[in-house]
Amino acid sequence: MSVPSQRINNRWVYAGPSKIHGHGLFARVDVPPGTVFVEYAGPRLPAREGKRLADEGNAYIFRANRREFIDGSVAWNLARYANHACEPNAESISRDGRIELRALRVIPKGDEITYDYGFSFRDDPTPCACGSASCAGVIVAAKRRV
Repeated sequence: MSVPSQRINNRWVYAGPSKIHGHGLFARVDVPPGTVFVEYAGPRLPAREGKRLADEGNAYIFRANRREFIDGSVAWNLARYANHACEPNAESISRDGRIELRALRVIPKGDEITYDYGFSFRDDPTPCACGSASCAGVIVAAKRRV
């Protein structure tokens, strides 16, 4: 499986085939804890438009705040390759109006980078294939797992 010809790397990470789901994001070097290694990028959309696109199946819509969503489906959004995991090694953070991914602990070179997508039970259940010992079986925010 080859990665589409798009922006597939930066100083910290690269995209490649994933055992979790299609393509994933991997550490190019050892990533120290607390390191912000990629921004979730794309056009900013009003909330109504973002919700509409998500309802139509755009899996790359990310809620930035109450008023805006980010359409991460664009080719230049490297962060779109990061998959969900129930025991993630990274987290999404909002900083200065931007969404970024930050290492929760050391992520060794070659390891797949994952974060908690934060889905609620109101969302359509999406099966989780992270393979962790505590996998919930569906992609759902840690705070909503039973």
